[in-house]
Amino acid sequence: MCSPDPEDMHILTNDIPSFDKSLDPYGPEGHLALDIERFSSFMNKPDSRIMSKPVIVRGIPWRILAICRHQQNNRQVATSRSRNNYNFGFFLQCNNDDLLQKRGMWRCYGQATLEVLNANGPPIQKKIHHSFHNTEVDWGFSNYDQYDTLTSPKDGYVIDDVIRLRCRFTADVPTGANYMWDSKKHTGCIGLRNQGATCYMNSILQSFYFTTGFRRAVYNMEVGTEPNESNIVLAMQRVFYELQMSSEAVETNSLTRAFGWDKLDAFNQHDVQEFCRVLLDNLETKMKGTSEEKSIPNLFRGNMKSYIKCLDVDYESSRTESFYDVQLNVLGMDSLERAFDAYTTPETLDDDNKYDAGDHGLQRAEKGVKFVELPPVLHVQLMRFQYCGVEQKINERFSFPEKMNLSNCCELGPMLNEEDCVYSLHAVLVHSGEFHGGHYVTYINVNLHESAVDPTATAKWCKFDDDVVSRTTTDDAIVSNFGGEKAMNSSAYMLVYVRDNAIDQVLAPIPDTQIPQSVSRTFEMERMHRNREKKKQEEEQMCMSITLVTPDILATNHSFDLIEPVTITDVLPHETVYKHMVTAELYQFVQEKLFEKSTLPKVDMFDSDDETRMKRKEILRRLKTKKFGFRLWRMTDSYTVDKPQKMASRLRPSDFIEYSIDTRLDHTLSHDTETIYVEHSQFLQPLNEYLPTRDILFFLKYYDAITDKFTIIGHVTLDSHKRLNLYRMTFCDLLGLPKDTELKYYIEHAPNHVEQIDDPNRSTISRLVDDQDGAIVIVEKADPTAKKDAKTKMIELYNDVEFEFSQQFYSKMPNEEPFELFTKRFCLEQKLTDVTEFIGSELNVDPRNVMLWTRVSGSRFEPNFDDYAVTGIQCKYLTLRTLHDPRQHKKYSVSYAIFPFPVNEVHTTRMFVRLYRQMPNGNVEELNLFPPKDGTVTDLIAEAKRYYPSVEGGSGKFRLLQIGTSPLNNQRVFQIYNENTAIVDLDQRPVYKQQAQHTLNCRIEEIPHDELDVAQGEFFCPVVHYDREPTKLFGVSFVIKIRNGELMTDVRDRLRRKLPDVSDAEFAKYKFALLSRDKLCRNIEFNAGEKVNLMDMANQTTGVPQVYIGLDHKSPSQHSNEAAIRILN
Repeated sequence: MCSPDPEDMHILTNDIPSFDKSLDPYGPEGHLALDIERFSSFMNKPDSRIMSKPVIVRGIPWRILAICRHQQNNRQVATSRSRNNYNFGFFLQCNNDDLLQKRGMWRCYGQATLEVLNANGPPIQKKIHHSFHNTEVDWGFSNYDQYDTLTSPKDGYVIDDVIRLRCRFTADVPTGANYMWDSKKHTGCIGLRNQGATCYMNSILQSFYFTTGFRRAVYNMEVGTEPNESNIVLAMQRVFYELQMSSEAVETNSLTRAFGWDKLDAFNQHDVQEFCRVLLDNLETKMKGTSEEKSIPNLFRGNMKSYIKCLDVDYESSRTESFYDVQLNVLGMDSLERAFDAYTTPETLDDDNKYDAGDHGLQRAEKGVKFVELPPVLHVQLMRFQYCGVEQKINERFSFPEKMNLSNCCELGPMLNEEDCVYSLHAVLVHSGEFHGGHYVTYINVNLHESAVDPTATAKWCKFDDDVVSRTTTDDAIVSNFGGEKAMNSSAYMLVYVRDNAIDQVLAPIPDTQIPQSVSRTFEMERMHRNREKKKQEEEQMCMSITLVTPDILATNHSFDLIEPVTITDVLPHETVYKHMVTAELYQFVQEKLFEKSTLPKVDMFDSDDETRMKRKEILRRLKTKKFGFRLWRMTDSYTVDKPQKMASRLRPSDFIEYSIDTRLDHTLSHDTETIYVEHSQFLQPLNEYLPTRDILFFLKYYDAITDKFTIIGHVTLDSHKRLNLYRMTFCDLLGLPKDTELKYYIEHAPNHVEQIDDPNRSTISRLVDDQDGAIVIVEKADPTAKKDAKTKMIELYNDVEFEFSQQFYSKMPNEEPFELFTKRFCLEQKLTDVTEFIGSELNVDPRNVMLWTRVSGSRFEPNFDDYAVTGIQCKYLTLRTLHDPRQHKKYSVSYAIFPFPVNEVHTTRMFVRLYRQMPNGNVEELNLFPPKDGTVTDLIAEAKRYYPSVEGGSGKFRLLQIGTSPLNNQRVFQIYNENTAIVDLDQRPVYKQQAQHTLNCRIEEIPHDELDVAQGEFFCPVVHYDREPTKLFGVSFVIKIRNGELMTDVRDRLRRKLPDVSDAEFAKYKFALLSRDKLCRNIEFNAGEKVNLMDMANQTTGVPQVYIGLDHKSPSQHSNEAAIRILN
């Protein structure tokens, strides 16, 4: 930004408050001032800019920004430049310092009043609200007001060519990845972490915590003998203790676990007042029989009298009831005072509604309630959630005072005097959002006790938004939460008032020294344990785990590569080393672990004191010239070139770890777990010199055709520029063979890729192995009579795979149990017919009836109904991956199914269909059948009866119904199919990528005895369940037989018998209606004498009824996220 020239303007400092260090720079509000001299000169320079001195609010700078801008689309024509051609811009600017801009993305919501003072009258005021962020740091008005209006002498805004700008603003806590808001430092309070949707719980817990009388009672509760995981008292004490003693936001996981909730419960939103009531009930129950038995009633319980008082005779009937909160209507009310008046205003009983006063007969009377005892802490719930035809939140404006007198609503007497009716507002619990979801925050006056004791003390309101606590203004805490059209669906939902004459008792501070020692000791021990665990985790982050592999370990491997992964993970020990140690120290560590102890002093790498640093410095000095008889290599699965897609994994010593006192270990080893190969000679003889630019580390593997086995002989360093055959005598010497023995060479690139070297004199060694250390050369005697060579043996090992077979069912017969798991090794190149033959012999079934699941892509199995003898599919299709990796995949699981017919009939004479069956218990499940391709409904039912015979006492007859397209959620029945209907004519829908499968919109069910015969004049009418709206179907639809002219009450009784699992009380709540095409035709009342009229249920030409019966009742699964709060322990 550019500023105007100093000679053209300057800032007047008169009456401008300079920044006061006593003001809280992290507070919620600020005041800005900017006086501009020579305003006319300022407005004659386009793009002139000037800013006020900054004021720090919420830890970031705020300024007034004034700008002179050229008018856009100015239609005035002037021969010379006019002052009217420029607009006066007035903005509020947020966080525009260069240093702060480097923080990256941030956001801060603020609202302000921008003022131009008037010497003769009221100022011009304009309000703004905006979410400032890193790409939009100012907000205001490009044309604040007309230039002529501002400069008019009679208006008084510019006096002596000076304009005075003022700004009053408030701001929320800024957010952003690099903003760390310290609630404890800025407010003295800390928040509670949200587990997902536990803001309602956090809000009331903060209110309980600052109600110190309740906090003291919780501290004094007996923990009991319950396990810690389910001990609610211990968990409540932990939350309160951490809120008092910690400096960071507190977790509530232990509390919800003690409630018996799982992780999903933490994502269910609940009503804060309901949770308050349930928690107090639970704690009050646990306090019974203890010294704190009366603590909760003494704090929260009041009494109200319900009465009926005759107006003309001396007679009154009354009863007194206890309450822990007062629920007041918001709808139709505009204030808390009016709502209390309406709550206690008596109702007159007169005319036809007179009161029966016993001996006095029917009398005019007044019916109402009065408070006869008020609690020290009064919880007031504002009933903003109501059902008014639909579930909705009432966000009407509803004011509430900071000070309240309830004497007009009370019956004063010995139990209640005038002073007991005066309350001060302590907390406001606010809900933002709609009926089914939103967010809770709490505003608490944390200074209410001090202001009651010391008249000079002022209110200190803080906003508790889960883990963020911030100072806020009194207006933001109270007035801004009245609700109304401009409140953006945010309004007070619960109020906490404290009786003035009980403030000293209820809100008296609890010094740390007054916390019971048993509580302090318990949680200080927990804190020490957490700190130890935290330190341990920090130390673990500074360490890595290494596994040391030596030549004698490699010699035990007779298969692929150099070493089995399971040997590294499960057999060899894992050592822990410090990431910041240098490689020379790693060599020293290996020397002591594998060979001999050292005389060097021991150093704890986690200590950072001067003595430790000096010791380590001396050790490094001595290590600088030390020589070791071994070399260290990092073992990786990397390839020098991009790994080919068809190459299996391998683990080779590929990176040489150079001995150095300057190179840190984490610069060489990048993972937390590493495998290190220790290259050494027998008896620790000096190793041959290794030059990284010349030499390659090779491993020699020998194949013995007689024993048919591989053996790793050891390692050798070869010159990469030479030919392999030059080392024949070296290899023979290592193998113990005569030096003139002819050898054949192979390079093992990977378990599935072994390359035979036909001419070992043709290519250099570097070209054979892509110039990479850790290469494996396989050698064998050149014997033309040998039946098998190394490459053939390696292919055999690669293709030899173990399979585990488990039985699956397409349609499981009653009481049919699967066979036990069994395993068998097969070659990947064997045919699937070999597998089905094995399964058939193992289970004594026809191999042709065995179906296998085979791979159709890299990540999916599907049933294979092909004729395996014809297709010739190999066993490699029983693996999930296109590339078999023997180092990673030791066993493959294979699913099979046994059919009552040859599998290939599915493609020839049968078809695969999926439909649904209604079980005897009323549930619906999928059913897979294989009826004849040219079959009818009769054939389909016969196939189904093979797997699902009739239940005991059933009719033994089945029928097929056409249902809706979402059968498991909305099973509306459309018609009953004729038994002669062809299967291909049934209602079908395609299934993605399942060419041989058809899914029918049908359901099979057994016919009840009373529905076997259908006489003339009778028909079947579908019945559905719905919730208020006919489109909201749920449950399982069914049909009911109806006869023209029969009593509707008989139909209702028949419906009742169709729902045996529904209680009489629940059935009495059902509503009945005639529906058509998801619309309501009319309600059914089942009046006495009313009869069925077929004209209401006329059939279409297809035979499908145009209307069906609807049962209107609440869905069992509706609002599962609004289930009642349960505390299980």
